[in-house]
Amino acid sequence: MQLKVIVKWLALVGAAIVMVSSVLIIFLPDTTAVNSTQSVASVAQMGLGSKLPVRLIIPAIKVDADIESLGLAPDGSMAVPKGPDDVAWFNQGPRPGENGTSVIAGHEGWKDNIPAVFDDLYKLKKGDTISVEDETGTTTVFVVRESQTFSENENAASVFSSSDGRAHLNLITCEGTWDEVSQSYSNRLVVFTDKVE
Repeated sequence: MQLKVIVKWLALVGAAIVMVSSVLIIFLPDTTAVNSTQSVASVAQMGLGSKLPVRLIIPAIKVDADIESLGLAPDGSMAVPKGPDDVAWFNQGPRPGENGTSVIAGHEGWKDNIPAVFDDLYKLKKGDTISVEDETGTTTVFVVRESQTFSENENAASVFSSSDGRAHLNLITCEGTWDEVSQSYSNRLVVFTDKVE
């Protein structure tokens, strides 16, 4: 699989997770891994009916955004929000509120200085709350545990997995210096949150 610019960031079940042009991309090296991941997600969805996440609310930084439910693009990359205002939930993993780690990505530093949904993500601090509303109107609340910055080559396995049997939601965006050559930011900001029981 060839992409013009690929910044390797994380190995996850045979996948490499990268950031390109301020968007999160997940690409898988073979169709076996893709089909396996999709099968797991399909089983989870059958058991939960249609309770898809539709809105992300973060009062501390005035975020009230629609959640796009996106999976893998035909080239194996993670589909990303079309514009600067929405966020993307990776629907091949747990839904927000399910045991395990859910991931939502959003843009920061949109072109032409247009405001983007996660421009102020770095301002979140321990104890701030994040709410995810599903399409039935049920709200699940998470509390910020910590924020961490990862360089593009740093192992960040903790961002996409957990083994404590609890529900987590991690928010990801780019930060740092924009590199015109690689068309990527130098770092990734991750906000780790835990479901309020």
